[in-house]
Amino acid sequence: MKKIPYGVIDFKKLIDNDFIYVDKTMYLDKLENDKYTLLYLKPGRFGKSLFTSMMYYYYDVNSANEFDRLFKDTYVYDNPTPNKNNYYVLKFDFSGLTTLNMTESELKEMFNRKVLDGINEFLGYGFDIKIDKDTNDPSILFLSLLTDLRRLNKEGKLEHKLYVIVDEYDNFTNGVLEGDTSLFESVVSKNGFVKSFYALIKEYVGLGIIDRFFATGICPVTLNSMTTGFNIATDVSLELKYNNMVGLTHDEVRNLISELVISSEDQEKIYNIMLEHYDGYLFSKNLTSEDRVFNGTLVMYFLKKYIESGSIPEELYDNNISVNYEK
Repeated sequence: MKKIPYGVIDFKKLIDNDFIYVDKTMYLDKLENDKYTLLYLKPGRFGKSLFTSMMYYYYDVNSANEFDRLFKDTYVYDNPTPNKNNYYVLKFDFSGLTTLNMTESELKEMFNRKVLDGINEFLGYGFDIKIDKDTNDPSILFLSLLTDLRRLNKEGKLEHKLYVIVDEYDNFTNGVLEGDTSLFESVVSKNGFVKSFYALIKEYVGLGIIDRFFATGICPVTLNSMTTGFNIATDVSLELKYNNMVGLTHDEVRNLISELVISSEDQEKIYNIMLEHYDGYLFSKNLTSEDRVFNGTLVMYFLKKYIESGSIPEELYDNNISVNYEK
């Protein structure tokens, strides 16, 4: 029996360690045929980070030799897209930041560290690039990378274009907004360091160095507050074709239960409990109740507890996401 991937958000780790993977690779083709700069917003704990991790391994040029192993038995394995393993992927992860009650300089330093983490990972491609790692300004740090990439492109040494993926683009700023609205405006609006960072992405999309951009998040407040700083992204969050890109459909939940639960009586009982407590999310208009999606983290939490104890868990809600209920 495959393991239940509760809390596992790295796609490669999930596959290599024989965890269950609910296939969402059929959406890659839809994304490629959509706009080049996309924003996808959904509540927390819905599987956005796992989806961006899957995207990384699919588009990363250095992961081409792992494609068969990682994507076997998925939709995209039999239906690869034109851009499979065809990008230098620059991925920024802004999840997990605690920003409440911090000063602007502290926020800037924390944001800079996250940007540096993404750049350090990107330097694994082996480019002849010198990065200004001593700066505490994320825009200067990012610009030092992009400037050299533009130089390499002019010299004909950049064989592939960039795909920039940002996970939880607004996690950082949402934390700021909970505390001090004026501080939020200072870092996001005007000439703030967050706005300046995304303005560089906009500029280098225009220059043709960055070919595609995909960001996940929770709400559009941060993006809207940047005004002209980053006005190139198309929000596809409420489009019908992406309704089930994260979260779990009714059929996906039924399949998980039937695969993991032996008793047919328990299967129906568990499904009905989940239907009552974890279903109810509808992200596009004019859909029926059967189109509602389940919170994937809660489903995995329930199944993990059930498999471990052999009975329905007493606590149906995961304390690890209780902060989301408060928000």
